[in-house]
This record gives sequence, structure tokens and C-alpha cells, in this order.
Amino acid sequence: MKERLKKGLSALSVVLLAVCMLTPVHAAETASLNEALEQTARLQQLAEQYTAAQQTETDPLMLTINYIRAQRYADASWDMILGMPSEEFAQFAEQQAPELEQLQTLENVQIPATGELVDFVHLVAGIGATYKRMPVVCTWGGDCIQLAGSIQGTGADEEGCIQQLKPYFACEDENASLMPQSDWLADLDGVNIGSTLKSGDDLSGSIGKYYESITNEERARRFVLAQFGEADTGDQQAFRQQVKDKFFADSGVQLLLLSQKQMTLDEERNIVAVDAMDAPLNAVCSLTADTLAEMLGGAKVSEAPAETAQPQAGEAESVAQTGQPEQSQPTAPVLGQSSLAQTMQKHTWLPWALGGVVLFCLLVLMVLSRKGR
Repeated sequence: MKERLKKGLSALSVVLLAVCMLTPVHAAETASLNEALEQTARLQQLAEQYTAAQQTETDPLMLTINYIRAQRYADASWDMILGMPSEEFAQFAEQQAPELEQLQTLENVQIPATGELVDFVHLVAGIGATYKRMPVVCTWGGDCIQLAGSIQGTGADEEGCIQQLKPYFACEDENASLMPQSDWLADLDGVNIGSTLKSGDDLSGSIGKYYESITNEERARRFVLAQFGEADTGDQQAFRQQVKDKFFADSGVQLLLLSQKQMTLDEERNIVAVDAMDAPLNAVCSLTADTLAEMLGGAKVSEAPAETAQPQAGEAESVAQTGQPEQSQPTAPVLGQSSLAQTMQKHTWLPWALGGVVLFCLLVLMVLSRKGR
């Protein structure tokens, strides 16, 4: 039965494998954010013109995002999550403004207010994935998996792995790490911006407004709320566990790690990390929590301002509505029986059915997109 599950997951792994491969080939130059946003605004204007002329219901926002990511994230996984880039729109944009093609290979841009470097296409891909409700495995979770894999099987415990990986986690040396600071910031900002977007929103305007006054503390606060809910980042162990719970419970993370044989079933039929990856994966989650806590100065994060935030009588109901993880009794990063991966293990026919549905949907989307154009 395990063998049949693995075969089924291998098809799904094509959809998720490249999702976590977000580390770019580094460019030689740093571009201006303002110039990138001007070109993005022009691109979305062309997308609006194109959809109006074609009389389609295609979202100009997604046309814009898919055009920008089309070269660096050009594989089936991203097509499944974001939809296929439109070749017809790309031809239209090239005819109207051929200079916009440089957006597809743009990497680091400098934020004027802070001087920080952010990988622009990485940012846009993260915005799109968050907009499509796949933020974990497509942003910080995917980068964490890459970094953890670099020390897979070393035999170190979690704290030992933390010491090995800490110099390379969100480091400033762009060429020294699978997760440089420009990627880390793109992950955080991609989630923050993408979680606020609605269909038809102005991508360039949303990015520009976000960077007008963003600080590291506010960036981290928004990200924690968006991904983990309310948290006490000063309680190191509790916050680390909160991050681990989110990471290990993500369906995209589960499927990706299962397909790579980095997760397996324990004796109680729960999904757990294999021994070689258990400590590295827990370590990168702890590093994520510690880095966010450092950015926040160990502050408590809540929806209400810190000075007025008070415990509410209906806290349990609020947690249920917002999806905030419970923090009273931290648990080990083991997934429950209700997870997608566990369901697939229980019903061995499901991976094959999903694979067929995926292929059918791809064919339907291709046909409809061509008819729509």
C-alpha cells in the first residue's frame, strides 16, 4: 500500500517540487524599485487593455503576475497554482512595450526608504501564490525546505542544526546561501502584500504603498498575523512550536516532503519527518521563529494595538474563526489523521483520482483559455 501511495504522490510532486525552488540565479546589478513599479504599472495597463479588447473575464492582475514570473518560474507547478501565462498577452505586450520583458529576469531591487534589497520576481511570485492561497510552501516554507535539505542526514540534533544553519539563514551575502536576505524579505513581503489583494487590484500601487513606510518590525508583525495568528514572540519555545505547527500542517509541505521521501508514516500512521530531515526541518522552523522574534523585539502580536489589547471572553470562538493555532499545550510537529496527506494514505485510490483530475483540469483550462483569446 505504501508503494502505491508513493507512485500516486510522484505525479503530484511535479506540481509542488519546483514550488520550493525559489532561490534565484543572482544578477550582477541591483535595479531601482521605482523603475520596476513604473514598468509593472504599464504592464497592468496593457493587461487591462488586452482583456477589454478580448472581452474575456481574465483578471488583469493575474495576467500581470503571470507575465512577470513566466521565465524564472516556468514549470507545471506554478502553472497549476497561478494559472498558465498567456502567450497571446505576452505577444501583445511585446508589440506595445518590448522593454517590459526585462521585468521577467529582474532580481534584486533596492527599497528607497531602507536601502534593503528584495528579489522582485521572487516577491511577485510570492504575492501571486498568497493571492491563490498557497503561501507556505510557495514562500518561506519552500525556502526553509531547501535550506534544511543542505544538511540532511548530518546526525546533529535540532540545536546543532540551528548552529549550522544560522549563518546562512537570511544572510546578507547573496552568493553564500540558499536563503539570502533578499529572498527572506521577498517571502515576508509577498505574504503580506498578497494576503491583502483582491481581484482587479493595482499590483504596482499595492507594492509601492507597502514599501512607503514599512519597517522590519511592522513587516514581521503583519507576517506573523497573516501566517500564525496572535503570538507571544518573547516566549521562544511556544512561538517556535507555533511556527512548526503551521509548517508541518501545511498540505503543500506535506505532499512535497512525502514525494521527496522526507516524510513517512510512524507506527500510529501519523505523518512525520524521516530521521535524516527531522532535526533540520525543526531547526529551520525555529530559525524562522527566532528571526521574526528578533525583528519584533520579542513583542506580543495581536490584531489590536499592544497597549489596548485585552483577553476576550470569546477567545476560543475567535481562534476558530481566524484559524489561529492553539498555544496552551504545545505539541510535537506530527500531523493529525484529518490532514490531506493522511486522507490520501487511508484512501489509496485518491492519489490516482487526483492525478486524473489535475490532468483533466489542465486540458480544460488550456482549451478554455485558447477559446477565450
